[in-house]
Amino acid sequence: MTETFQHYTVMLKETVDGLNIKPDGVYVDCTLGGAGH
Repeated sequence: MTETFQHYTVMLKETVDGLNIKPDGVYVDCTLGGAGH
């Protein structure tokens, strides 16, 4: 049996709130691989 890795986001709201996102800002998601780091 082969298991597929699945990443589950935790603390999404807290993380997004902490980014202080601005409407005219530029943001890049640099998630790699299984998003473990």
